[in-house]
Amino acid sequence: MIQHYLALVVLISIVFLGCIPSQAATRQERADNFAKQADQYSRQKGKHFLAIAYINNAIKLQPKRADLYYKRAHILGRIGQYARAIKDFNRFVNSRKYPHAIRFRADCFMALGMFQNAVNDYTVFLRGAPKDGKVWSYLTEALAFMGRRDLALDAARKGLKTGSHWSKRLSELRRKILSGESITPHKPLSN
Repeated sequence: MIQHYLALVVLISIVFLGCIPSQAATRQERADNFAKQADQYSRQKGKHFLAIAYINNAIKLQPKRADLYYKRAHILGRIGQYARAIKDFNRFVNSRKYPHAIRFRADCFMALGMFQNAVNDYTVFLRGAPKDGKVWSYLTEALAFMGRRDLALDAARKGLKTGSHWSKRLSELRRKILSGESITPHKPLSN
C-alpha cells in the first residue's frame, strides 16, 4: 500500500514538475508573440486597436512582467493615446532598469501641451544624462513653447556644449527662437 502511495506521489510530482516549466515557457512564448504583434500593429494605420488588444493579452498572460507594461506605454504613445501612456510610464520613472521612461513620459506631456510637466521630466532626465544633445533640444523646444525665451536659449547653449550630433538641431532652434520663427515640435517617442 505504501509502495502504491509513493509511486503515486512520484508520478504526480513528475507530471507537475514536468508541466509547470513547459506551461510557463508556453505562456512566455505566447506573451512574447502577442507583444511582437502588438508592436507591429502599432506601426500600421488602422491597426491601433489590434495593437492594444495584443499587448493587453500579453499582459494578461504574464501580468508580473514589467517589460510588457513598458512596451504598452510605448505603443500607447506611438498611437497618440498620450494620457494612457503617461499612466504606464509612471510605473517606471524611478526605475534604474528603465532610465528613459521619464524622457518618454515628457514626450507625452509635450504632445498634450503640458509643457511645464515636460520641462520637469526632461530636466530630471538630463541630470542623469547631461550629454544627451537630443534631450537638450527637446527641453529647448518645451521652454520655447512656454514662452520662456531666456531659458530656451540657455538650454540650447548647454546642449551645444555637449558637442553631440544634435548640435545642428540645437543651432536651428536657437536661430528660430532669436528670430521669432515658429518651431515644429519633435515627434513623441521617436526612439
